[in-house]
Amino acid sequence: MAKPEFAIRERVLTTLDSVCASEALRKSKRMRELLRYLVQESIERPGEPVTAEAIAASVFNRTNGFDAIDDPIVRTTVSRLRAALATYYEQEACEDEIEIRIPRGGYMPEFLPRMAKPPKRDRWEWLRANLWILNVASAVVALAALAIALSLGTDACRP
Repeated sequence: MAKPEFAIRERVLTTLDSVCASEALRKSKRMRELLRYLVQESIERPGEPVTAEAIAASVFNRTNGFDAIDDPIVRTTVSRLRAALATYYEQEACEDEIEIRIPRGGYMPEFLPRMAKPPKRDRWEWLRANLWILNVASAVVALAALAIALSLGTDACRP
């Protein structure tokens, strides 16, 4: 796999900055560092897998005799990172052109093109925006009730 073109690389790095500054990752320095490390490794060494041992040494300062089976720090942090990325793309990312995703079963991120989604509308927004429809419907119902009452006239009031 060839290195990403400069323009794509720049968009990925811009997206990386947006994700790291997001509410989803704001509170976790460890996840931000992990994501930055994984993205940099993917850009600098495309196609080469990153091992849990390399991540543990570079991100978590666990070097001597790190065993991924006995110490699940890499797996659990990557799992939390996947969830944070999903939250970010669901709630915050409006204008990102690239989606950074870490597929299950590995640590290398994917960079996918992303269509900008319009912000979610709440369930009453349509009604507020189209209040005139409700007003017209209410007026029609009121006129129909008045017409029925007038057609019955005073005969309905007589014993």
